[in-house]
Amino acid sequence: MDNKNVFAYNLKRQMDLHGKSRNDISQALNISYYTVSDWVNGKKYPRMDKVEMLANYFGILKSDLIEVKNEETNSPDQLKLTEGEQKLLELFRLIPEENRAMVLEMIRAAVNTQG
Repeated sequence: MDNKNVFAYNLKRQMDLHGKSRNDISQALNISYYTVSDWVNGKKYPRMDKVEMLANYFGILKSDLIEVKNEETNSPDQLKLTEGEQKLLELFRLIPEENRAMVLEMIRAAVNTQG
């Protein structure tokens, strides 16, 4: 599978998981509906800044859109997260990628003060 098709597959999967349409993405990110359609249909591959916008929109990593993933090993069901852990993960994914290291350091500092 080429890069355009990998991206198209992953984008459609995220759209299904999050209940988003092409129109939703187009309006939320101020991207042409036809451009989004070309991505979904595997006709075009987005620039990396658009990949990052989409990843932030879905609260996922850029690699979740551009890499082939083994869905069995990435299944949330296999991780068996508690409800609180799931909420933390959801919130963490909403943090812009450039701020995630800072948040992790804050969490580590909070954990170290507990001991």
